[in-house]
Amino acid sequence: MSRARRYAVRAAAGFNALGLVCKNRARHNAARALYRCALWLLERGGHAEPAHIATLYHNLGGIEHAAGNHAVGEALARKGLAIRTGHCAHDVLGRARDMVALGALLDGQAQYAEAERLYRDALSAFSRAPRANAADIGVALNDVGAQYAERGLLDQAVDLLERAAALKRHVLGARHPDVAVTLNNLAVAYRRRGDVARAAARYAEAVLIFERSLGSSHPNTVTCRANRARCTAA
Repeated sequence: MSRARRYAVRAAAGFNALGLVCKNRARHNAARALYRCALWLLERGGHAEPAHIATLYHNLGGIEHAAGNHAVGEALARKGLAIRTGHCAHDVLGRARDMVALGALLDGQAQYAEAERLYRDALSAFSRAPRANAADIGVALNDVGAQYAERGLLDQAVDLLERAAALKRHVLGARHPDVAVTLNNLAVAYRRRGDVARAAARYAEAVLIFERSLGSSHPNTVTCRANRARCTAA
């Protein structure tokens, strides 16, 4: 690898890492710009590893999902999945993560059938992969459960989301914000099922985790706090 190429790869990795930090802090514009810089550096020379390019398209799709731009994110996520499928056949886990991310963007556009197929395919891949992370399975179960809650399949949603919460707690720890994401979704399912007491308890736990991990002004904290308020006022 040439010196210039090594510099570009290292710089791109740095931009990508900073982008992840900005995304976690809900600084979507900054994260988007950093991912774009990383992508430009890798694509400019035409010698970048396809897996790195696919990951950046995955991350860009994730930013658009967080920002609510689901159609824009879908195009980016599909491109990342296509690159990984065509050039990184060995990267089974990366492809499964790409499918989950694309499914979430499709859910945001009520394209539930394709999203559910992607989730099921991803879960199947995770179950076969010896190095699969339980947190990845938890994310996929969370997304299927959230979709089922949106479709009114509440018993199935509760079961999947309880499993997702347990997996995430085991792997990430009880105070991780990803645990709170699932607890919020679980509370939504309980509330729609008419179990207000359980819903209120899950919301309260999620709010506490979000406040401690992300701060009181983070969009996830604000949204979850508003959900709790509506639940307890009902």
